[in-house]
Amino acid sequence: MNYNKYISGKRVCFVGGCPNIKGDKQGVNIDGFDVVVKTNGSLYLTDYDYYLDYGMRCDVLYTNNQFYREMSPAPADLRNAGVKFMRMKTCSSKDMQMYNENLKTEKISTAIDQVNQHVHGALMGCYIFQDIINQDPAELHITGIDFFVSKKSVFQHDNYNEYIDGYLPDRIRNQGNKINVGKTQDGHDMLSNTMYIYNLFKDSGTITMPEKIEDLMYSIIDGRVKQS
Repeated sequence: MNYNKYISGKRVCFVGGCPNIKGDKQGVNIDGFDVVVKTNGSLYLTDYDYYLDYGMRCDVLYTNNQFYREMSPAPADLRNAGVKFMRMKTCSSKDMQMYNENLKTEKISTAIDQVNQHVHGALMGCYIFQDIINQDPAELHITGIDFFVSKKSVFQHDNYNEYIDGYLPDRIRNQGNKINVGKTQDGHDMLSNTMYIYNLFKDSGTITMPEKIEDLMYSIIDGRVKQS
């Protein structure tokens, strides 16, 4: 089965690594969707408290450049986590062959091209949501995101409060601490990213969110909430 057939007509839940749903105990509801999509370091989160809030399942894993480069997840780890499809922003031809021998793996090239026409410095979320919408799901429920309002606009050493503990493996934290030294502003336009997600939400008719996340999205667009 290809990815389009796997997603088309299904109720899909995307679960991000933001701490704003910690304590909401929505894990059972999340696992009740037809397909559960997660990202990057979610692959390594297996404790009970995480499952309670973010669900046990990970049917589809999306990976960005940094996670692929620093972690190169082992096919055995992916299989053990129940991953059926891996969707990647980038991957070498050699690794693509290795992954495809173990599970269905594709680069999200079409979604990247679509998003980059409208957003300069897009974040992975825009690419993921566009890629899923391209597969015509019955519903895309988005949770565990806060549009990075909790991310510091100026880098602070080892401050990754926008993610739950354990989502960023130590190798990625350490690399981030090195490459971000001296940066005075983030290279991503958070408002443009939020506007892109809002337009998908408005135009697709299939995106849903918990009320507090939808309210936050409108607050950002209306200018009442800014990145910390």
